[in-house]
Amino acid sequence: MEILSVSTEEDLYRFLEEHGTNPVKREFLAFLGRHPDAKFSRRVIRYALDRSKLKVEGVLRAMVEEGLLDKHISNGVTLYSLTRNEEKRRPILELASLGWDQWQLIVRRIERKLK
Repeated sequence: MEILSVSTEEDLYRFLEEHGTNPVKREFLAFLGRHPDAKFSRRVIRYALDRSKLKVEGVLRAMVEEGLLDKHISNGVTLYSLTRNEEKRRPILELASLGWDQWQLIVRRIERKLK
């Protein structure tokens, strides 16, 4: 397992602190990192995250506004995918490459700060 440097962990922490402000967003960022080239409908995203329509809609809207998601229309269906903007895409892919322990350390640190 590759150990990240402190600066890389700090960069990822700051990214997740800014863009992973709630558990649904953090879960969706992890999901996108595992499927970086796929396009998903709202329905599939709700199913994959096992979250309510209202929560997923809010997360999708926010992440599109933040430039983390690209929207595509295919046969009248809106699909979402991880942005092609390399600057915003790279941290999501790096977060997905973290081991479970490293991910949990960052998430706990964020949750402590939000309390």
